[in-house]
Amino acid sequence: MNGASCLIFHSDYPIRNQLHVLQLSDERLRRIDPPFANSMPEFSILGSCNGLLCLINTLFRESISLYNPFSRAYLELPKNYDLQDQVIVYGFGFHPVTNDYKVIKIAYHTVSFYRRMARNFRGFKTHQTRQESEVRVYSLSRNVWENKGTVPYRLEKWSSPGILVSGRLHWVSLWGKFNGCLSRAIVAYDMSDDSFHVIMNPGSVRGPFGRWAGCNLAALDGRLCAAVPVPPGHGALDIWILKEYGVSESWVKEYSVGVYYPVSMISPEQERSLGVWRNMVGKKSVRLLCVLRSGEVVLEYRGGGLVAYDPGSGSLRELVFDGMPRIYQTTHHVGSLQSAASPL
Repeated sequence: MNGASCLIFHSDYPIRNQLHVLQLSDERLRRIDPPFANSMPEFSILGSCNGLLCLINTLFRESISLYNPFSRAYLELPKNYDLQDQVIVYGFGFHPVTNDYKVIKIAYHTVSFYRRMARNFRGFKTHQTRQESEVRVYSLSRNVWENKGTVPYRLEKWSSPGILVSGRLHWVSLWGKFNGCLSRAIVAYDMSDDSFHVIMNPGSVRGPFGRWAGCNLAALDGRLCAAVPVPPGHGALDIWILKEYGVSESWVKEYSVGVYYPVSMISPEQERSLGVWRNMVGKKSVRLLCVLRSGEVVLEYRGGGLVAYDPGSGSLRELVFDGMPRIYQTTHHVGSLQSAASPL
């Protein structure tokens, strides 16, 4: 299991909170029986890193846990109650230099909150705080949550869980002033020193009306990628890759994926009636997951459907495996029976 690349399917239908793991090397699928099924009957996967999954209890969101699906070891983190009644965006990662796992919470109040405060409290200045977010960081090595103050931007609520590349977690921001213009950008958190940085998005999709609003981030072959939807078709997107990390001018549009409708995809009406994806952290039409040995890029379509895109031919094919759940959310995971710096 060590170093094995796999996909983990989190399924809520027909039975809630079922986990299955697919080994990409031999395409074997098996079910996982988590040890916390009774204590945490409702959960979402916040992220995967270095053999561990980060889970959140969706009935009690202060409850966050780390779980190794192969060794079945499980650790509930200390609870942090600081960020009540706020939008929270999460991240999870490991840095080899500090040899430490961290969970990050970045929280802000909605515009409606500030309007309500302005109505109820005379003199309340909405413009002074609207773009700020509070930051809390949990360190596994110290087993404590720390207040890291505020940062001068907010992150998209449905942004993918922080994408780990070059020792930094990455999210898409909400609209703000970046380099003097109204746009979105990529906000990066450095796992080694708790600092924040801004990476500008590809120039052709900037601006308040750009397609960047619907993008999601991913890490493919160790590089930061952005999947930017191409209107109006379902699932059509451009995949941009940051060739040289930290250099915004090195964004390159690597692939263009055409419109595709997976056979297994359910309708929006079915999705709402079944209540699936109710806790999905990245509510995008299409998500980038990983690259197969064949060079094909694996995409997950909201509404169901795992699809392989062949960059050489531009073709798309749906991936179906024996025992695969009907409706699911997918996490790319590199398995390990024992993770570095972890008691799990």
